[in-house]
Amino acid sequence: MQQPEFLRKRSIESNEMPEPSPVKAPKNVVHPVTDNTDEELGEERRSSRTPNSVFEIVDEARPLWKVKVEAALDGACISLFTTTVTIWALFGDDVRLLTNYDKTDGDSLFSSLTIFCLITFSLELFLASIAKEDYFLGFYFWLETVATLSLIMDIPEAFEAIMGIEETSSSEDLNGSTGGGGDDGSASQATESAELARAGRTSRAGTRAGRIVRLVRLVRILKLYKQYMNANSANPEVEEEEEEEKESRVGHKLSDLTTRRVIIGVLLMLFGLQLFDVQTYNTEETSLMVNGLELVVLTYENCNTEEPCAAFFNIMTSYIDQTTQSDGNVEIEPFWIVINGTSYNHLYGFQGGDHPELRSSEFEETSTGTSFAKFDKRKASMLQAWMNMCKTIFVCIVLGAGAMSFSRDANMLVLHPLERIFNTVKEMAENPLAKVSSKEDDEQKEEEELLETMYCGWKSKKSAVGLETNILETTFLKMCRLMALGFGDAGAEIIAENMQSAGGLDPMVPGTKMVAIFGFCDIRQFTDATEVLQEGVMEFVNSIGRVVHMETALHGGSANKNIGDAFLLVWKFPKNIMLSDVENVKNGEEKEGTAIHTAVSTVADKALASFVVITAMLKKSRRLCQYSLHAGLNKRMPGPNGTNYMVKMGYGLHVGWAIEGAIGSTYKVDASYLSPNVNMASRLEAATKQFGTPLLLSEDFVAVLSRKSRKWVRQIDRVTVKGSDHPMGLFTYDVDINALKTGDEIFTDDKYETPMKFTSSNREFENEFEEHPDILATRGATIEYISQFEEAFHFYRKGDWPSARDVLNKCEIRVTPAGERVQDGPTASLLSVLAEHNYRAPASWTGFRALTEK
Repeated sequence: MQQPEFLRKRSIESNEMPEPSPVKAPKNVVHPVTDNTDEELGEERRSSRTPNSVFEIVDEARPLWKVKVEAALDGACISLFTTTVTIWALFGDDVRLLTNYDKTDGDSLFSSLTIFCLITFSLELFLASIAKEDYFLGFYFWLETVATLSLIMDIPEAFEAIMGIEETSSSEDLNGSTGGGGDDGSASQATESAELARAGRTSRAGTRAGRIVRLVRLVRILKLYKQYMNANSANPEVEEEEEEEKESRVGHKLSDLTTRRVIIGVLLMLFGLQLFDVQTYNTEETSLMVNGLELVVLTYENCNTEEPCAAFFNIMTSYIDQTTQSDGNVEIEPFWIVINGTSYNHLYGFQGGDHPELRSSEFEETSTGTSFAKFDKRKASMLQAWMNMCKTIFVCIVLGAGAMSFSRDANMLVLHPLERIFNTVKEMAENPLAKVSSKEDDEQKEEEELLETMYCGWKSKKSAVGLETNILETTFLKMCRLMALGFGDAGAEIIAENMQSAGGLDPMVPGTKMVAIFGFCDIRQFTDATEVLQEGVMEFVNSIGRVVHMETALHGGSANKNIGDAFLLVWKFPKNIMLSDVENVKNGEEKEGTAIHTAVSTVADKALASFVVITAMLKKSRRLCQYSLHAGLNKRMPGPNGTNYMVKMGYGLHVGWAIEGAIGSTYKVDASYLSPNVNMASRLEAATKQFGTPLLLSEDFVAVLSRKSRKWVRQIDRVTVKGSDHPMGLFTYDVDINALKTGDEIFTDDKYETPMKFTSSNREFENEFEEHPDILATRGATIEYISQFEEAFHFYRKGDWPSARDVLNKCEIRVTPAGERVQDGPTASLLSVLAEHNYRAPASWTGFRALTEK
């Protein structure tokens, strides 16, 4: 027996309610390379298994050669070699300066070793970039690139070429020129002195920058330490000896981010503080003032004339130019110069004399013998003051940013997920049925995006989904949602009381008396469907359940029990509505239009509307319509007049009190309702078969309906049920689904259309029984027909059964608003009762009869 295609596929369509999207398994663990693999280098290394749960993290496939290169780089031999090279790179240049080797003999050896280190680091950088995941253009890539390039500064020839330093005259040549005493020699000496000063300043600046940049190489020490720790954690012998737990992913992430923050903070302090030092911009040192003054005095004494010679004035002019730093740097202006007791202030426009307005830090004095020079350092002092303020602000910013950065990492990785979990627990304790707030989901998504974003704007390939805190939070939210689904509305008190309690778990909380509308619906011919569908019956029931639960929820109700082929549904009244209020509305003591009457009748109207719409939706569902093509179902349960099988259900509605609470033991608990009123809803549904109508309503339920909906229901009998002597009126709402189109006719293009997309129940209606499209389309009786049947029922209750028979014969064929003629089930039921007594009321007739079935 061939089944339709949709039944051969387990995932034919989720057409009833949108299913929550599953959590995607993270992909973050690289499996170790096995020895028995026969893949060649360059083949894709595929994982032979998929993750079995969200806690098992499997990485994406990687080329085998990349795995081998990464393993070699992290191996013991290469790690030991790179450690040795790194130590030499850190201390090699200082060792060169500590040795007594001559420059021409020793520097070439040290340069060769430095070049070897440069080549080694470059090769390692290249291999790591192509083999390691998330390394190229990442944080450590840029740091190691800078550390590698800094080795160039340790090569003397490269350093001098970069800084523009050339060979200058020796000290002997300089002394020879000075000794000549000629004007030309003195001029040459002044020029060479200036060049030497500039070269010295450039060399000192370059050396200072080189020392700072060289500190970046310390990052390599951190990398080697990480490799050592990873090697230990991967060594099974070490694990057995130390018996330490493997570092969690969130711990690894947090430690890695903390390391990065520390590196950035230290480097910012090292480089940033240099920017706020005047010496960075004013490369002239105090030694130039002292040595330059001594050179001026020496030149003066070497003049062969009694008066100062031209060479003296050239040297002194050069000295003043150098000390005032006329090359654009911060000026230190001379204001008093005396050589061998003679003042030369008038030649250069200096004021001379003491300046009491200057602070001790705002002037500089240098002297030799009877010669001295004083310099105004106010501009430099003011600049340094500005620099100090900026330095203070910079340090505050770095410290503040560092503190916030550290706290942000801890918050995102640990604290915020825990806070969201706590808020979820608190929310469920206060309102267990409240949907877990989407705000937490949005915050979680934003933080995952932040965690995926690395420095320099690059995103990591590895998702934050694999973090333990994320898995814990996601799993906990699932548990909360499943718990709310499992316990339902009736179990809200159990969840709330146990979550708010500081003691142990106690599922057996006392019950609570409440008032509600109870609905019971049952799938017709379910036993036959089970025998035909076998394993497919679960999908069949769930397809119906999705429609029933969705419409119930859209009409303010909640599902309580799924009993195989039946569903117990509950519509609770607002918390301010008491049992006495419902009784007053039912007895007519509460006037229509009051707040209480409106609140009660609104809930009742929605309960009735939901059952009417469910009947329509069962026919409109494309998924359920496909079962009409099932050969086994059509053979076992054909429709009327040889038509195909169609899903049918019976419904019962009643209102009353019940005890809401836990039923069971500490081994198994069900949250449900205990009351004769709950059983009454079930009995009403069972009686629908006897009365030939899909929907039966109790007299109490009809009494709380609003007037606008009550006019569409009709009383079809008055009976006493088993176990009760109190007569109860039975009512029905006529439904005609033949006027509706089937799902195949509605959804010709989209096989997987979902009810949430085509139901009209999610709209707001002022009067649903006059506006809802499905209710209007399925209306099975006119007002005239209902009035005619009420006339017949009036004769029936009075005991005038002949008159009742005459009117009922006219009602036997019901004409729907759509003009369709159908056999009326309740009329046929009453006629059969009348016929049993030969259309004469028994002498004991009091207007009701005993219901022969439950």
